Amino acid sequence: MLVAVALAGCSIHPVQQEATGVPTPILVQYIRCETRLAIQDKAIELLNKEDPPNPAIIEYLTRLRGMPWDPRMRTRMNAHERAIYDKYIQTGIAYDFSFDITEDNGASGVADPVKFMTNGSAGIGLSAGGDFKRQNIRHFIVSETAKDLLENWDIGYPMEDGRRGCGSDYRSPNYAYPIAGKIGIDELISTFFDLNEIRNLSIDKSNSTVFADQLTFTTTLSGSVSPHVIVAPAGNGWGLLSPASITAGGSRLDKHALIIGLSLDTPKGTSGRAVAAVVPGGLGRSALQRGGVRSPTEQSALDAVSQARLDSYLDRAFR
Repeated sequence: MLVAVALAGCSIHPVQQEATGVPTPILVQYIRCETRLAIQDKAIELLNKEDPPNPAIIEYLTRLRGMPWDPRMRTRMNAHERAIYDKYIQTGIAYDFSFDITEDNGASGVADPVKFMTNGSAGIGLSAGGDFKRQNIRHFIVSETAKDLLENWDIGYPMEDGRRGCGSDYRSPNYAYPIAGKIGIDELISTFFDLNEIRNLSIDKSNSTVFADQLTFTTTLSGSVSPHVIVAPAGNGWGLLSPASITAGGSRLDKHALIIGLSLDTPKGTSGRAVAAVVPGGLGRSALQRGGVRSPTEQSALDAVSQARLDSYLDRAFR
């Protein structure tokens, strides 16, 4: 009986969907759609800063918020707008997802049937308990370029009207499980663009910036229940009562992490041997990245998230 109580809320294979209500493939689409919208909004902001601005292209892009861009978008732009477009359209983007979920469930019980039968003159305490723990770590990487993201009609999620796509505005924040809502990618994209705009527009790759943000969201839920039964012996109004109790409890820890890498750069050389001595395999690229990476900037963004993960590991190891 105690085992049944303890296992009642325990998952054999805990996944983030049980907590967020969002399947992993849809959650990835949420993140990609938020990134698309953030890039589109930053493009509109930069175009508004032109002197003078081009109202036609600004109005056109505003109508397309959340929607894929036409591959011929560049032909609608003047020379300065094309310079901005050409600088950023091949930006490499990489997303490193990690879902670390731990469930703990336990139950214990106490009873004294002998004490009840002898009306308290003798007793034998009986107890039993069980503790059950499940953990699942899911880790995967998605990558693309800004051009892929902005022009891909396959990106999207089921919306309220039945269509599949990206909404024309950001999703609401989810304060219980932030990864399932708006996570602030607009600030990240804006910062990346602004850091590059500090420098003059140039085809000189030494002016490029590689950027990575690591977001970690941790949510802990716990609860317990402790019912008890007290039985009064028949025929003795003043007799000692005999208690029996069961205590059951459980907790769930969800640690959702996302590293986002952005790059206008080409891949750099791998780290030195000192890193490999500390972290086995530290010299290679992640086996989780897709094969056939389509651009140097995409590979550079992938290298950026791998470096951010490595840096995080070393910070914890030597703290």
